[in-house]
Amino acid sequence: MKAGLIGLPNSGRETIFRALTGQAKSPAADLKQGEVLVPDPRLDYLSSLFQPKKHTPARLELYLPKPSGKTAAESFKAALEKARDQDALLAVVRAFPDLTGAPPTPDQDALKLEEELILYDYVSVEKRLERLGEERKRGKKNDPEELDLLTQAQKSLEANRPLRLTPQIGLSPKTKGFGFLSAKPLLTLWNCPDDFQDPKATSLGRLYLRGRLEEELAQLSPAEAQEFLTDYGLTELGQAQVIRALYEIMDLISFFTVGEDECRAWTIKRGQDALTAAGAIHSDIQKGFIRAEVVAFNDFKAAGGFNEAKKKGVFRLEGKTYEVKDGDIVHFRFNV
Repeated sequence: MKAGLIGLPNSGRETIFRALTGQAKSPAADLKQGEVLVPDPRLDYLSSLFQPKKHTPARLELYLPKPSGKTAAESFKAALEKARDQDALLAVVRAFPDLTGAPPTPDQDALKLEEELILYDYVSVEKRLERLGEERKRGKKNDPEELDLLTQAQKSLEANRPLRLTPQIGLSPKTKGFGFLSAKPLLTLWNCPDDFQDPKATSLGRLYLRGRLEEELAQLSPAEAQEFLTDYGLTELGQAQVIRALYEIMDLISFFTVGEDECRAWTIKRGQDALTAAGAIHSDIQKGFIRAEVVAFNDFKAAGGFNEAKKKGVFRLEGKTYEVKDGDIVHFRFNV
């Protein structure tokens, strides 16, 4: 899973990047990359039980495209271009007063970012449609499906509708290569001051982070960080909140493989079958798939182990088409 951080100038993207990755300040680079381990108490429990040689949580790759250009507009466009390869976007908006004391306008900034994504995609669609028109004039036949999807995309974008609202357009194999930005799952992060009070009501697609505070906490040991979280009335780092929200908006789940060598979490899309899950581990397992041995985490924990789960009838064998559930513990039988 890869996510790219985008934002208007002075939104504090680098602060949020360091808060989420724990990286210290470093010299400017064209594209900063960090890794965030996905916290999961279920995997922690399994590792405490099996005592494996390796404990491997799922990972989020986080990218911070650096603006580069002669003008602010050119720099922003260059940053968006580098975000096309990401699976999701984290849009950082300023929710703290600027250096002059001017109040923030996070809602307006979020709207402007969305409009920029839509405009970027609209330009891409227009260029492609123009090219297809030129090809028709030269007697070359267009792909009717691609032409239809691009025409639909054009109408949606002209109406100021992001393509994520019509995933059949933006994520079609015929258009996926465009890397449409407005088709990507989007999570808006309000970069708030230390004294910010969380609103009672929350909405899907938006999180409130005390960016500077989270950056400082990310540099501390877990014990020290927990002490400061308590002082600020927080229960967990913003990093965990971001991960959960991304999983939700991207419709992702985790399944586990366990043993003395390794306990590991794997990430797949909700609704994917056992054959696809096997391929997430290794193509050979997918190719030689025989069946999957499955037990739900809660059933396994309640039973106290594999043998007990078998006695209770909650340990089962499943075929290729079985829909893997969040928290499933899976062992794949295969032969290559």
